[in-house]
Amino acid sequence: MKRLPIRSTAAFAMLLATLLAPAAQAQSWALQPGSTLGFSTTFEGARFSGQFRQFSAVIAFDPAQPQTCTLQASIQLASADTDNADRDKMLPTADFFDVAHFPQAHYQGGRCQPDGPAGSYRAQGTLMLRGVSKPVPLSLHFSMQGKSALLTLDATVPRLAFEVGSGQWASASAIGLDVAVHGVLKLAPGG
Repeated sequence: MKRLPIRSTAAFAMLLATLLAPAAQAQSWALQPGSTLGFSTTFEGARFSGQFRQFSAVIAFDPAQPQTCTLQASIQLASADTDNADRDKMLPTADFFDVAHFPQAHYQGGRCQPDGPAGSYRAQGTLMLRGVSKPVPLSLHFSMQGKSALLTLDATVPRLAFEVGSGQWASASAIGLDVAVHGVLKLAPGG
């Protein structure tokens, strides 16, 4: 087998740098106080909204390389708060979130692609809720604010696909079939 000589030190250095260069990685971001994760749907035709008071997220995102993004979130389902005592007592039960068996929901996403106006992206990902995993894409908007960033996210979750509110609650006339999720994540470099 004949070897091809490398004729210059510069060419060798470039080849070595290319082979040893780490894969492109997105900037890591740490979730900051004041971040919110909310949801809304209808109950007997009237719109209501709520928030998850306890959630965590690990985010890596670089607007120059959005395809390298990663999004991971864990949501404490018992922290759901709709500002209605009766509804808030029902959400943790087996008919809805079943927090005795499934205390958390998890989201794992990535593959962000530009989508619409500057700063807007679409991420592909999977939501695991009540032991059921299904694809749930996210619409994202990322904006820098000095050294910090703001990431807003929106998704539509088909609740029956995750067995949330089935049985007597399965009808759209009782509870809306789609739940809108909206997050406002305040981020600082690091993570």
